Amino acid sequence: MRAKNVLPLFLLLIIAGCGTEQKDGQQAFYYTGTYLDISGETFNARANVWRPDGKMICVTGRDTENVACYELTEVWDLASARFHSEFDLSNEFGSTQQISVPHGLYIRDDGKKMWVFNRTEIWAYTLDMPWEVATASHSNYKYLGEFVLRGHDIDFYPDGSRLFIDDRNAQAIHEVSLSTPWDISTIEWVYTLDISDEEDEVRGLEFERQGTLMFLMDTGRKEILIYELSEAYNLKTAVLTQIIDLSAQSDDPRGLSIRPDLNYLYVTARDKEKIYQYQRNTQVW
Repeated sequence: MRAKNVLPLFLLLIIAGCGTEQKDGQQAFYYTGTYLDISGETFNARANVWRPDGKMICVTGRDTENVACYELTEVWDLASARFHSEFDLSNEFGSTQQISVPHGLYIRDDGKKMWVFNRTEIWAYTLDMPWEVATASHSNYKYLGEFVLRGHDIDFYPDGSRLFIDDRNAQAIHEVSLSTPWDISTIEWVYTLDISDEEDEVRGLEFERQGTLMFLMDTGRKEILIYELSEAYNLKTAVLTQIIDLSAQSDDPRGLSIRPDLNYLYVTARDKEKIYQYQRNTQVW
C-alpha cells in the first residue's frame, strides 16, 4: 500500500521534540485546496489507500458497498485523478452476526491481495491482475468480535505478520499476530492500547512505513491524532504528539492515508463525498 522509504533524520529529531501544542497557532499539515470528488462512485465513503507509486487511490463506499479506484496522470496529485474501476462488495456483506458494511481497506503493495473490514469482521481477496480491483475474488474470512467491539479501519505490519485495528467503542487500538503472514485465519490477539484519554470517535488508522508514527482519524474531534512510537510498531510506546484540525473542510472525516515521505496526507470527507489533500507545513513539523 505504501512505498518503502527511510524517514529522514531531521524529521525524526523534530518529532522527538514536539508536543501537542502547535507552533504560533499553525498546524503540522494544511489543506492545499485540492480534492477528488468521489460522489459519482461512492456514498458514505470511508477508508482510502494508495498504490505505492502514487498512480492510483482506492476508497470504500459504505452505502454503495464497493471499492472504487481512481487513476492519476500526475502521481499523488488528486486533481489529476479519474475513475478507473470498482469492485462490488454487496454479495459479501450482511450475512453474519452484525449488520455488515465496508469500512476499512488495505491493499498489499504488490496489488495482489486486498482486505476489507467492517466493524468486527475481515474479508480477504485475491486479485488476478495487480491493483485491478474488478478482478478480485473472495479467498478468506475471519470474525473478530471476541475482542473488537466496533472497529473501522486496519493496517498491516509491512511483512504481514501483524495487523492493527482501531476500535471506536473500546476507545482502543488492537494488535494481532498472524502466525502465517497475510493469512487472516491465523489471527491471534496480542495487545490493546487504551486511547480513551485522547479519543472521541476513532475511525481511521495508518502507520508511516517505518512504524514510528501512527495516524488516527477521530471523527468526533474532527481531528487527526498523531502518535510517536519510540519503538517501531510497538503500541506500548505510543505517545500523542500532534493534532491536525480538519473541521474547516469536513464535519465528518472518515478515512486517511499518508504519502510515504510524509509530505502529504489525504482525508476522506464522508459528508462532502470528497477526498481532501493536505501538505506538511515544514515550518512547524
